[in-house]
Amino acid sequence: MSDQGEWMLIGLDENTARRQGIPARMPVPRGEFEGLADKGLGIDAARRWIKDFLTNSEPGKSGAWRKQNSALVSQLEAFLDKAPVWERAQKAFGERDYEKAISALKRIVTMDPDDHAARLNLASAQANMGDYPAALKSFQAIRKTFQGDADYHVAVGQVHLAMQKKDAALDEMVLALEAKADCQPALDAMVQLGVLVPIYENPRDAASLVYVRSDAVLDYLTGQWDAAPRDAAFYLEQLAYHERELRHDVALAAAERAVAAGGEGARIEHAQHAQRAQLARIAALRALGRVDEALAAAEAHVKEAASSSGAWVELAKCLAQAGRAEEAPAAIERALEGDPGDLAALSLRFWPSDPADIQKVNDAIPALAAFVAAHPGSAGARRSLARAELVAGRIDDALAGFAAAVALAPEDDDLRAEYWSELGKQQRYPEIIADAAKLTDLAKRDWKLRWNEAEAYAALGKNIEARAAFSAINFDESLHVDVRRRAKRAVKTMDETPPVAT
Repeated sequence: MSDQGEWMLIGLDENTARRQGIPARMPVPRGEFEGLADKGLGIDAARRWIKDFLTNSEPGKSGAWRKQNSALVSQLEAFLDKAPVWERAQKAFGERDYEKAISALKRIVTMDPDDHAARLNLASAQANMGDYPAALKSFQAIRKTFQGDADYHVAVGQVHLAMQKKDAALDEMVLALEAKADCQPALDAMVQLGVLVPIYENPRDAASLVYVRSDAVLDYLTGQWDAAPRDAAFYLEQLAYHERELRHDVALAAAERAVAAGGEGARIEHAQHAQRAQLARIAALRALGRVDEALAAAEAHVKEAASSSGAWVELAKCLAQAGRAEEAPAAIERALEGDPGDLAALSLRFWPSDPADIQKVNDAIPALAAFVAAHPGSAGARRSLARAELVAGRIDDALAGFAAAVALAPEDDDLRAEYWSELGKQQRYPEIIADAAKLTDLAKRDWKLRWNEAEAYAALGKNIEARAAFSAINFDESLHVDVRRRAKRAVKTMDETPPVAT
């Protein structure tokens, strides 16, 4: 630092100067020097001070001083000369005109090779243009300057990803996380690479999100589960969450712990919960390819729960997977004897293997309709037929079928939610609102019903009611955090969307 009367020439860390694209030696008004530690050195202030120093200060007007400090003067003048070119580059970025941005940034780099901020932006523009080799070359040219900067390593890693160099991309993301442990773009990239898995330790708590090595999820959760006493309800919630995420090994462990926590089902709060855990265990074994174990468990379970349609359905699936498909129909029939509305059993009995095959589904409808006629009190059978009619394009018949099924099982929220969802697809929103008005306790019903109601209000332009419905879902702490986040985004979208003129 040197004293130039009313001005002070301060020396900056060279790496910091290159990162910001400013000269390593800067003139600072004496009166501003003390505040630098608190306010920092902004680009606009730097330009203003340099211009004032070169134009009005005694050293700046002195030919002798300029000659003696020619290198510094050249750097200061180059910094001022870059300003309009930087403005062009920033404008081009804002307009996503990366070709113009590249042209301007290359000009800046020519004017000031030590402006690594310009080189960084040049690399970004080249990546946005899809010129990944050029972008990588530009990034590597400034690596020493930005080494240890999380954003830099993420940007380089994304270029490697675009070039299908996954190992190199992973190395950069690791460096980003070493620099900043909560670097979200790096975490997201490692999820994309299959290295990490996002896990909610508590599916209802957003703060419980952790990132775990994809090959160690079960080990990690086992440690967490063992850290404190857990009851069957806890494991059933874990089971449902990991089952949805297709983490079959975790679902299996949760199911086995739910059974054990309930004393082989005896102390689980509700009998259906014990049944849920047992069936989930069998399904997880099947999904993991442990067919012999699954079949043995299913055969044992039907002996203990002969009246359970779900047990017979699992047995049928195990038999088919074990190469004993000829024995499966008898198990399916036993399932339908126990519950003619079991959707899984109905699907196995009547539907084709490809449920999207319109012709085969249409061919299956007569037999399914005859079954419905033989079981007029079964909401599940009527629901399955309505689904088939949807596939066949018989929309009015399908919606009438769903309505009939709802009338048979008015407390089945999942059924009603599917009905409302299909009404929404046909833009029959007033019917959703009318049906919702019949329910006196909608706030206590399944969130899917509340969601469909909110969407119907929004589609009808009733934004106050829609916002209130979505907000209620968002604030419901009993729901999975992803559901609540979707509701929060829906509210935000409504707030950001201008009202439609009518």
